[in-house]
Amino acid sequence: MSEQILKRNLDLTIEELVKQNAQLKEKNKELYKQVNKIDSKTAGWLRLLWFIPILGWVIYNAIMTGRKSSQKYLNQVLPIKEKIAINEFQVVYNEKIIDDKK
Repeated sequence: MSEQILKRNLDLTIEELVKQNAQLKEKNKELYKQVNKIDSKTAGWLRLLWFIPILGWVIYNAIMTGRKSSQKYLNQVLPIKEKIAINEFQVVYNEKIIDDKK
């Protein structure tokens, strides 16, 4: 792998690591909002099917499974979810460094 995914923050102070974790968590909140917007666009009028008790739920899930497996949806959502995963791994790594420094 030519580029390193996680930043090695061994030389940062505890305060800087905590600040970086807060920034990463804020960025993740914004990214989750983007994913939710894409999901709501994908669902569209299908949410009205929830008013039909069991049958509506079955139809909704069947159609949404097809829509979420489409290439158009995946091209929009996967890069965002990849950024979220990298940020979450970085937070866990930073917390491990903070625990080791204490």
